[in-house]
Amino acid sequence: MTLLYLALAYMAGIVLGRLAWEFGWPGCGRLPALWPLPLLLLPWTPLLNRLAWLRPPATGPIRWPASAGFEPPRRGPAVALWVALALCLVAGLLRYGSRPYTPCWTPQDLAYYNLPPNRAMDRSAPTVTLVGHVIGYPQVTDGRQEIRLAVHALIQQGREISVAGRVRFVTAAHPRYQYGQPLRVQGRLATPPDFEDFSYREYLARQGVHSLLYSPRVQSLPGPRQGQPWMRVLYAFRARGEALINRLLPEPYAALANGMLLGIEAGIPDELYDQFNLTGTSHVIVISGSNVALVAGLLMALGTRLLGRRGALVPTLAGIAGFALVVGGDAAVLRAALMGGLYVIAVTLGRRSTALVSLAAACWAMTLANPLALWDVGFQLSSAATAGLILFTPGITRLFSRLGPGFAGGPLAATAPPDWAARGKSLMRGLVEDGLLVTLAANITTLPLVVFYFGRLSLVSLVTNLLIAPAQPLIMLWGSAALLVGVLGLAWLAQALLWIPWLGLAWTVAMVRWTAAWPGASLSVAEYGPAALWATYAAIAAVRWGGRWRPLAGRVGAWLRAQGHRRLTQPATAGALAVVLVLTWWGALTQPDGRLHLYFLDVGQGDGILIQTPSGRQVLVDGGSSGQQLFSQLGAVMPFWDRELDLVVLTHPDSDHMDGQAELPLRFHVGQAMATEATRISPDAALWRANLAAQGVTLTTVHAGAWLDLGDGVALWVLWPPDPASGVDGLEESDNERSLVLKLVYGNFSALLTGDAGLPSEERLMAQGAPLAATVLKVGHHGSKSSTGPDFVAAVNPAVAVIQVGADNDYGHPAPDVLAHLQGRLVLRNDLHGTIHLATDGERLWIEPMPADAPEP
Repeated sequence: MTLLYLALAYMAGIVLGRLAWEFGWPGCGRLPALWPLPLLLLPWTPLLNRLAWLRPPATGPIRWPASAGFEPPRRGPAVALWVALALCLVAGLLRYGSRPYTPCWTPQDLAYYNLPPNRAMDRSAPTVTLVGHVIGYPQVTDGRQEIRLAVHALIQQGREISVAGRVRFVTAAHPRYQYGQPLRVQGRLATPPDFEDFSYREYLARQGVHSLLYSPRVQSLPGPRQGQPWMRVLYAFRARGEALINRLLPEPYAALANGMLLGIEAGIPDELYDQFNLTGTSHVIVISGSNVALVAGLLMALGTRLLGRRGALVPTLAGIAGFALVVGGDAAVLRAALMGGLYVIAVTLGRRSTALVSLAAACWAMTLANPLALWDVGFQLSSAATAGLILFTPGITRLFSRLGPGFAGGPLAATAPPDWAARGKSLMRGLVEDGLLVTLAANITTLPLVVFYFGRLSLVSLVTNLLIAPAQPLIMLWGSAALLVGVLGLAWLAQALLWIPWLGLAWTVAMVRWTAAWPGASLSVAEYGPAALWATYAAIAAVRWGGRWRPLAGRVGAWLRAQGHRRLTQPATAGALAVVLVLTWWGALTQPDGRLHLYFLDVGQGDGILIQTPSGRQVLVDGGSSGQQLFSQLGAVMPFWDRELDLVVLTHPDSDHMDGQAELPLRFHVGQAMATEATRISPDAALWRANLAAQGVTLTTVHAGAWLDLGDGVALWVLWPPDPASGVDGLEESDNERSLVLKLVYGNFSALLTGDAGLPSEERLMAQGAPLAATVLKVGHHGSKSSTGPDFVAAVNPAVAVIQVGADNDYGHPAPDVLAHLQGRLVLRNDLHGTIHLATDGERLWIEPMPADAPEP
């Protein structure tokens, strides 16, 4: 255990180093650069034990591993140990001084040129130009791209200065930048700010970033890619995996799969992320020690049952390494993989107690590389999860083994079944059970940290983790297999394999949302400080080493047996049958039902309408301003297996209608596209057109008088704008007045979809005698006062009016005048009702949701 004590002393020295630095010592001198010297002296400390006069008085024996190089003393603790601990303490103190949160900047450091945080938003502040290359994996969310740049030159007032440092900035999602790409960026360079309850400066400092760039203007530079070649290969693999998942899975499951399998968390909706935090299950969607612990436990369970304990060692280590590389190979993942690998080695060799030493060695190695990692939440959660796996898996396994004969053989069972038939028979059962046990063991030690950092105690955490734990092996193992075969070019096989993790993801989301909605699901914990955190871990330690859990386990097991609990005799067969039945049942439920469906999607402040014909053809009109929001909405209303759209329509090239569609061809197979001539030539729609063309989608331009037969008696008429060759005046007014106005017709039902057409377009439509009468009116321009005049409402005479408007929008939509014009009709709004679903058989109309106080039309 000597290594454990030395590692703890070193990390204690880092903590003391931070305290000393904040009090002004050792400052910016050369002393911190001497931090390796105490560690170099460690091998010589055993010689001290040979000096008899230095031996302390007898205080009891202490055992020393012979391999540690320390001579076991005859009486009392060795002087060598105390000296070694002191050296490690000093090394840790100096190591922090060599890389503190706020270093002593020189003109050769990028951060030397930072503006104060309070000047960052001042657009009159001076700008600089930076030259460098992209590092890390750029992540995209809500149409924005986060870039970290390794800078090697700064240009200020026409003078170029060689500097070193990293800067973070956010720019548009397109064009996409890649690891190693050289860039020139101009903007305002500033120190990251600190907020009341979160230090953004320290968060970035742990990543080696000490500067932010505001209002960046980015220019790609010619020349070869920079950075490490092996990292370029890894990130290219990661990008292909992300594109594969996005193409084959609906949202929000694609975003969750990216987080769990690739470590790309940017696309997870905030609302869903909050629910995972509220239920104490966010650890499953963030690559950390919990994920690696689960992978290690499952691979070891699989290997042990098929190859025996020692035979499973090499495949398990290879699997952990492969997982770390697939998810990007960044520092957090490598740290967790190192801990998981050391744990597997220690337990496989029958030295479970050595696993704690291995964990200490991994933590020591990570803090040697970056002393600030000690304050990184991911580092702490990884360490805690691995410690929980080491300390609590055996006890939990014994507890669950009392639930029935053969339950929970444990992820590291001592022996494998005697023959291949028996091994295969126990495989699926073991994966589910071991996934459950690994998850529970990791949660025991991570929950206090979650409460400490996020200030909430989830009262449903244990229940939710128990409910979702059996689904995690389905996600991790089958999802990883689908990634591998998909990246190798077998997309059809990847699609089939992904149906299984989709089921696990759907179950996980359903359980998280269900338990998050329970009354009192979580409590705000405002006073859970460091003292309470240490007290909690002291209580956990008392339970672990106090032996109190053994009688409890016996009583729980006896009670369950008294209730006549019995296990399924064929769990593998039952589990496989359940998966097949659920997928078949769900597929049957999502088949076309012979009705026309309209979904007015809740895409925020924008338009997005999905039309599904009675036989299942699908048309998307517009898509809002956020691709991620659009994909989440489509994932909620389209069948899980359906990744095709027969037609996409863009009414006009405004961002709140178009930007959500920009990445649509990358996610879905699009049959064809339809727009106006104005959209075809608009520079604002260049990216939209390029993405369609890249996927081979034909773009058709239409004008008033055109119509499209969608089959099943459903037709889409184009009422506006007129043919540009007709010479009709007024089309130059704005893109809004060139917006497509469509009429969807099915039997006696019709819906008028007006895009952002305003009062001038409405007047011309009425003057031309256009067939405006409709059952449903999609109110123009989100309810703006510039559209939906009283005469137009009278001409349409709708029974239902739908306003696509974002909650708490800055425009005051819908306008009071518009609501007054619609008085007496059923008015449905996305900001009040979410996604609005209309279904019709051509005669009757069904509405979901139906406001409680509104009559059915």
